[in-house]
Amino acid sequence: MQTYIEAHLDKVRAAFDALPRDRLTLLGQTLLHAYRNQKQVFTIGNGGSSSTASHMAADLAKNTIGPNMRRFRISSLNDNAAIVTALANDLGYENVFAEQLMNLIRAGDVLIVVSASGNSPNVINAIRYARSQSAHVAGLLGFDGGEAARLVDNAIVVDSTDYGVVEDVHLIINHMLVDYLRDNFVEDRGWIV
Repeated sequence: MQTYIEAHLDKVRAAFDALPRDRLTLLGQTLLHAYRNQKQVFTIGNGGSSSTASHMAADLAKNTIGPNMRRFRISSLNDNAAIVTALANDLGYENVFAEQLMNLIRAGDVLIVVSASGNSPNVINAIRYARSQSAHVAGLLGFDGGEAARLVDNAIVVDSTDYGVVEDVHLIINHMLVDYLRDNFVEDRGWIV
């Protein structure tokens, strides 16, 4: 077991060290801008990335606020099983996120896609729709980023072809964002209504 522990930690360390720091900074600034301008943020993903998208929405909604602070407007489009399955059944799984965005996303809002491959049709369709509505789109991606890396405004690609490593690093990014935004939201408290 010790060999597996060390091998996995080495892969995570290497992938984390290779992250584009400027793109991480841009994502943090984009989310801070969305908060300051009362914009909505949406997260999406499939499989393990669905769990990460839900985890991100929960952490950023709950763990960034303090007493008497305006709340961060973020939600995961994975979390309503009734709408996801109804859309998948009636309009096809490739449309489960874009169809939800049609009801919700506005210019200046933010979509965060979480995808190891960056090639899932439902993710690609959501990116295209969000961009058509002048929303900012960021991608937490893996492998080579896939088609999503070419479509999003800010692609953060974890340099690994190991799903476990990609998903681990995506969660680390989530927790870094929580720390950054919590501290900056508190600093902003003086001018928040």
